[in-house]
Amino acid sequence: MIRKLIFFFPLQLLLVNLKRNHLLLILWLILFGFVSKLIASKYGIYYLFLAPEYLGTVSFWSYGIMGFAIGGFVMTFNISSYIINSKRFPFIAALKRPFLRFCINNSLLPFIFMTYYILQVIHYHINNENTSLTTIAIYVFAIVFGYTINIISSLTYFLSTNKNIFKKLGISANLDDEKQVNSLFTKQENIYETLKNNRKWHVEMYLHTPFIVKPARDISHYDKKMLKSVISQNHLNASFFEIVIFISLIGLGLFSENVYCVIPAGASIILFFTILFILMSAFYAWFKGWTTIIFVSLFFLINHLSKNDQFNYDNMAYGLNYTSEKADYSNQNLYNIGNNLDTINSDKKNAIAILNNWKNKNNSTTKPKIVFINTSGGGSRSMLWTFYMLQTSDSLTNGKLFNQTHLITGSSGGMIGASYFRELALQKPALNHSIYSKNYANNISQDLLNPIAFSIATNDFFFRLKKHKVGNYTYRKDRGYSFERQLLLNTDNALDKNIKDYTLPEYNSEIPIMILSPTIINDGRRMLISSQPISYLTSNKHPNSVKNKSIIENIEFTRLFEKQDANNLKFTSALRMSATFPIIMPRVSLPTEPKTNVIDAGMRDNFGKLTTYKYIHTFKKWINENTSGIIILTLRDKPKELVVNKQSINSITENFLSPVGSLYDNLFPIQDYNLDEMLHYLGNDFNKPIDIIDFELNNSKNEISLSWHLTGNEKEKILNSIHSKKNQESLKRLKLLLL
Repeated sequence: MIRKLIFFFPLQLLLVNLKRNHLLLILWLILFGFVSKLIASKYGIYYLFLAPEYLGTVSFWSYGIMGFAIGGFVMTFNISSYIINSKRFPFIAALKRPFLRFCINNSLLPFIFMTYYILQVIHYHINNENTSLTTIAIYVFAIVFGYTINIISSLTYFLSTNKNIFKKLGISANLDDEKQVNSLFTKQENIYETLKNNRKWHVEMYLHTPFIVKPARDISHYDKKMLKSVISQNHLNASFFEIVIFISLIGLGLFSENVYCVIPAGASIILFFTILFILMSAFYAWFKGWTTIIFVSLFFLINHLSKNDQFNYDNMAYGLNYTSEKADYSNQNLYNIGNNLDTINSDKKNAIAILNNWKNKNNSTTKPKIVFINTSGGGSRSMLWTFYMLQTSDSLTNGKLFNQTHLITGSSGGMIGASYFRELALQKPALNHSIYSKNYANNISQDLLNPIAFSIATNDFFFRLKKHKVGNYTYRKDRGYSFERQLLLNTDNALDKNIKDYTLPEYNSEIPIMILSPTIINDGRRMLISSQPISYLTSNKHPNSVKNKSIIENIEFTRLFEKQDANNLKFTSALRMSATFPIIMPRVSLPTEPKTNVIDAGMRDNFGKLTTYKYIHTFKKWINENTSGIIILTLRDKPKELVVNKQSINSITENFLSPVGSLYDNLFPIQDYNLDEMLHYLGNDFNKPIDIIDFELNNSKNEISLSWHLTGNEKEKILNSIHSKKNQESLKRLKLLLL
């Protein structure tokens, strides 16, 4: 019995993959890691599998698409395994419908995954969404239905094209079923001797159907060339099938702007893994034993070629001119731009005029408080939290909060939420609903990740064939374009503007000034993007008493790219540049010499407070004379005071990686330490109070994922955070300060 179990075909297939085909198993392990929350749980990847959305809702169709995608992944896994492993099990060529038998016996790993996935879906809905058992049953049926449709469709093709040895020889398969198995199987050798003496992988029993076990067929009397020809013909059909799948996926990417083609993000991830399976099997079919070294060599070759413009797809900021002369990104030019006294004085006069307009708007018998809003990054959770808190706090103060807000800074999702509220405030007279309507909160909380993931799976890593035009300039479509397009769709095109469109409303103080500050990868500097001239924020000249040769830290976007049509930059591109989380979003390349790239603003200043504090310091005289004090409203996507890590004993790996891991994990607390110290020195410049008011999202345990997708349960947690004791106290304090 033990012998039959060890030499059982399904187990032997699993063992051969464990021994020789690690690349195939890695993808399975990653999927298991996603579904089990062991991999990327902080970023909510498991929600994309357990609560997939299609057309904006979790439904029968979303789970059906997931099941269909898993079915395609499984069939491609079977095909890849067949191409790679069939030569090690030549007895399958003597079976009727060999590929079908192979798939049945290769289903151990897919069966385990499907069972585990369905159990996780059930567990998620029972414990997180309070979904009814009937609805859960419908979702499970949808998964199985989609999976079955794909498997049956694929097998139908193979059953109609693949041949076995009996078709080749024109004999009956039923007669041969009665022949004894290979004599080697009947010898009473021990298991060790059998394993030692066999070159081929030894099989004694196999699954004829999912529920019927049969002994492996004797193949000693068949012509070896004929057996090989059967397997080769099956390989050819399998390769053709993979080519069709690959072309279909690329073709699907051409219709990515059709809302019905944008499948759930989890399904897009599985599609991407499916393509990797196809590439692996293709490499093996071509290079056999050289596959690994060729694969690694090709990776390094592509990596090297990607350094050249001819082989590199740069993501661009839409509205900028990339065809004209490149901007000079040299230390000397940056110093000249940032320290031109005439320019700085002119920009200060412009800023004072805006401050005076703000003062006139808030004209009252007493001097008003001037408000600065700082909002943190954090993907969609920060986007919704920032927007909802601005709605709520502005409503509870009868509009005074936003009316007295002069400047908004921050990073990533928080700035997107703030910019949407600002735009609604600008459009207030023409809106069909109050700016405090739940409709707008629903808009900003809609999914952004599905189109991004779909673009990655079908377009970005292969052929970026589609282009789009913005004004006079043409750009390639990629996941950056998908992000901006979906953001506009979610917000009813409210943010479909260029940065120059905000120049006059900001100048007249109809809306607060907004400054975005993405981080420049090349040297860690900050790129300050604003509709107003702000060279006074880039100057680093010290008082005469300080003798120091300082370096430029902040770069003014509109002046550096004046010849590249900087004011024509799409506002959504500016937001995207400030929210470029690595891998998920493409880093943006800018038209400079040498070429520069920017990523998320949070890498340098997650709250935009460096900008706020320098602005306050620059205009401290005016603020002291014309206001009764400063309110700095901070919208945080997690508590400021984090729980101290009590883990005292680490593994060897954790000890080895802890310096790097600790630095990343504590990146934002480190920023808080530095910013609190800066605030201490800033207070010496004022004889009026500086009140810091924090609104903190209740996310100390990272229950709300850092993602561009929110589940219904996560949205509810975000909205309920306002009821925390600390946030209620902050609301009361804010109302008193604005009386």
